[in-house]
Amino acid sequence: MLWTYQKITALAPNSLVLEKARRLSFSRRWANIAGDGNLLWGECRSSGERTYRTVIRLGDESFRCDCRSRYFPCRHILSLLMRFVKKPDVAPGAPPPWAQQLLKEPPSRPPGGEEQAKREAGRSRRFGQRLELMEQGVRELEEWLLDLARHGLSASEEQPPGFWDGFAARMVDAKLGAAARRIRNFKALAGSKGGFELLLEEMGELFLLSQAFRQLESLPEPLQEEALIQMGVNRKKEEVLRQPTVQDIWLVAGQITGEGEEDNLRYRRTWLLGEKSSRFALLLDFAWGRQGYDKHWAVGSSVEGELAFYPGAYPLRALFRNDKPCVRPFRGKSGYATLSDFAHAYAGALAANPWLKAFPCLLAEVFPVQDGGQLWLVDRDGKQLPVSSDGIARWNLLAVSGGRPLQAFGEWDGKALTPLSVVADGRVAPLAGGAAPPEDSV
Repeated sequence: MLWTYQKITALAPNSLVLEKARRLSFSRRWANIAGDGNLLWGECRSSGERTYRTVIRLGDESFRCDCRSRYFPCRHILSLLMRFVKKPDVAPGAPPPWAQQLLKEPPSRPPGGEEQAKREAGRSRRFGQRLELMEQGVRELEEWLLDLARHGLSASEEQPPGFWDGFAARMVDAKLGAAARRIRNFKALAGSKGGFELLLEEMGELFLLSQAFRQLESLPEPLQEEALIQMGVNRKKEEVLRQPTVQDIWLVAGQITGEGEEDNLRYRRTWLLGEKSSRFALLLDFAWGRQGYDKHWAVGSSVEGELAFYPGAYPLRALFRNDKPCVRPFRGKSGYATLSDFAHAYAGALAANPWLKAFPCLLAEVFPVQDGGQLWLVDRDGKQLPVSSDGIARWNLLAVSGGRPLQAFGEWDGKALTPLSVVADGRVAPLAGGAAPPEDSV
């Protein structure tokens, strides 16, 4: 088969990947390029510490690359082909073991024949067009954030609401919906008590996100997914349900509800804990107006089923592929023994996903202590964790404890814990209302 630059261009899923492949083909990152007349292989160093391996069967357009990019073909495959077209006389040799292993993996082309491949290619091109819009928006976002910092945060107090809403609208046009929602919240932070600190924190997170997005293709795949999610790209439920699942018995550990940004939109966050896997999962549901949620999850009940997790750097959100009530008591873990153990776990999660907003926290034995107007959870080592609840949950927590240690579950946002449930008298009890399960459920 005769390879030409035009043929390689036609294979590219979108112009963004093609441009990155073109730049990569001129770089010095490629090493160990060789071939045997049928196969072509090489190794490409990333901008970080990783090396990606690529192998191409020249006769039938079979491609393999261990970068696991969501694009087909990836920039490494296209780049190696471009180098081959420019200099077809590569070093001869026998295929290395890694090339042979890559070729044994499932084909890179989607299953389902030529028609399915065309549909997948069409979706990839459409996503690529969206990605190009997003990249333009990210460059604008980065400059806008730098301008805010240059003018000083005190100037943000004087900005009218239209200043924030106008730029948020431009981010929506650039397909950066999640960034737009955060920017619309800037106007509430500017000028509020402690607002400068919160505004600076939000600006820093968005700037870090823009930097990650600028080098999206060089990031590990989980971080690529996370950066896309944080900017507003969400996988369809059908895609998520095709992911590998975790079979377990899941305890409904806590639940929190609230109002969404849009009128009449409500959300519900339900936290689950796996009995064998000891894994936490988050079910996120939405409802409009008076419409009810699809399913009712009673705090303290147990559910047997398979969970498919949304891809990401620290996967928490999940969907049930199938589920049924479990009548026997839950026999899972009792939680972090100390607050130091919890802090270590949270640090690991934050290292994996620097944009993590909510982290599940199950504490095995803590004392609720009120000092002035602040409520704390204190472990036996004297370490303490601030509690953010100002409503009925605070008083329920103190009442259930009665000065005794208890097992508590909540949602940690990096600054304070929102308590959601406690274990009392052998059963899980929600702290802010909701249906409680039978006494023998735990």
